[in-house]
Order: sequence, then C-alpha cells, then structure tokens
Amino acid sequence: MTAKIVKRGGRPGGLIAASEARAGLLFVVPYLVFFLFLQLGALAFAFWVSLHHYDLIALDNPFVGVENYLKLPGNHDFLIALRNTTEYAVVVVVLQTIAALIFAILLDAKIKGRNFFRATWYTPSIASSAVISMIFLWVYHPTGLLNGALSLVGIHTQEAWLHDTRFALPALMGLNIWTTAPTFMLMFLAGLQDIPKEVYEAAQVDGAGFLKTVFSITLPLLRPVIFLVVALGIIGAFQVFDQVYIMTEGGPLKATLSVAYLIYQNLFKDTGTVGIACAQAVVLGILIFALTIISRRVIDVKIEY
Repeated sequence: MTAKIVKRGGRPGGLIAASEARAGLLFVVPYLVFFLFLQLGALAFAFWVSLHHYDLIALDNPFVGVENYLKLPGNHDFLIALRNTTEYAVVVVVLQTIAALIFAILLDAKIKGRNFFRATWYTPSIASSAVISMIFLWVYHPTGLLNGALSLVGIHTQEAWLHDTRFALPALMGLNIWTTAPTFMLMFLAGLQDIPKEVYEAAQVDGAGFLKTVFSITLPLLRPVIFLVVALGIIGAFQVFDQVYIMTEGGPLKATLSVAYLIYQNLFKDTGTVGIACAQAVVLGILIFALTIISRRVIDVKIEY
C-alpha cells in the first residue's frame, strides 16, 4: 500500500514538471524563432554575400570566393577604422569598468544621498543614444557647455572639439563612458550585495583596511561580474555607430571613422561594395568573439570563499 501511495504521489509531481517544461518552452519559442531566422539566418546570408561581388541593383552577383577578404588588409579606410575602433574600445572598456566599479563601491556604502545620486547617475543610460548624442553636440560646441565650464576655472577657449582630429575621438569616448558606466555600476552593485557580509566582518576582525578589503575580497569575489562587464563593454565598443553617425560622420579627416560606420557606408552609400561590407562585418564579428573568449580566459570567474 505504501509503494502505491508513493507511486501515485509521484505522478502529479512529474506531470507538473512536464507541464512547466512545456510552458517554459512556449515562452522561449518566439526568441528561438527570432534567433534562428533573423540572427543566424542574417549571419549566414552576410557570409554568403561576402563571398560574392554583390551589388544591390545588379542582377548578376558573381562568386569571388575569399577575394573580398583578401582586399581588406590593403583597404586604407578599413585599416583606419579598425585602428580607431580598437583605440576607442580599449580606452572606453577600461575607463568605464573602473568608473562603474568605483561608483558601485561608494554607493554600496551607507552614505547620505546615495539613492538620489544612484538615480541621477543612471538617468543617461535609459535615454536614447540619439538624444544623448544631440545633447552632446551642444556640449562640445565652441560656445557650448564644456567650453563654458572651462572658462569658469580660467581656461578660456573656443575649441570645436568634434572638428579637431586630436579631440574628436576622445570626445566620443567621454560621451560613451558617461552614458554606459551607470549601467555597469548597477551590475557591480548587484554583485556587491551578493558578497556575504560575514566575509567583510572577518576581514575587519583581522584588521584589514579599506583598500586591503577591496583588493583582497571585493575584486576577487566580483570576478564573474567583472567578466560580464568587460565582455559587454567589448561588444558595445567595437560596434560603436550611433554617436559617429550623428555627431561626426567619421570625421574630421576620418579621425572617428569606426568599422561599423564604414560598413554602413559601403552598404548604403556605395551599392557596389556590399560584398566587401559583409566581409568587414564578418571580420568584426570574429574579432569581437575572439576578444570575448580571450577576456574569459584572462578573468578567472571561479569564486572560492
């Protein structure tokens, strides 16, 4: 009788689990369909186009194999765009990660007004990148907010920041760091709240100071979050497009030309270079994937208490 009860009692649980599994599958089916047809499908089509001399308005698009890829090392614009994008990504990823971590540690402490600062600091992250870019066009204008702020500290200048090859790319870096760091700050805050308080209490008993605690406890236990922030930063930085398109159009003198913007130009401004644009996109995707894997290898995400 006991065995029968267990058997009968186990069946509803199994049915519930199967029902939950089916319900979960139904929830993810729309994303799976989107991913398979609009992402993997688009990726496969882009790779196919990259193997052809493709023209949007031509009826005949002959197969050229890897010719489009072999042209990239000698493509002056592509090399400039790759250099700009790499420089942009290195600076942005490093500085936005450090800034996000510092503000997260400060806001995790019980300081007065932290909730207000957290809300105001996060506001730019939820605004449209197009809107933020339009605002910073005024900030970087010769008579804009930045030059006005500098004049208050005795630096009087009418510098056109976005029209100077020395400052245009750093100006875009500053904009991106300011708008992206708050999002990563929230990720770090979530990670900090998951660290057991007993670990910090034990460190205080042992006489560890603030910096010792940060480098010996906080950073090692935040490694998974640090990897996530770095990986997302790499993906976003290497795909920078909106700010370039709205604020500089790759200028001045190609000083802010990015790979993503160059791909856009080859796709929509010169219909005869679609195959080359797709080859550039494939190379960019491979580069992002490789750097993400490398960062995963470098940042050990295993946590040991």
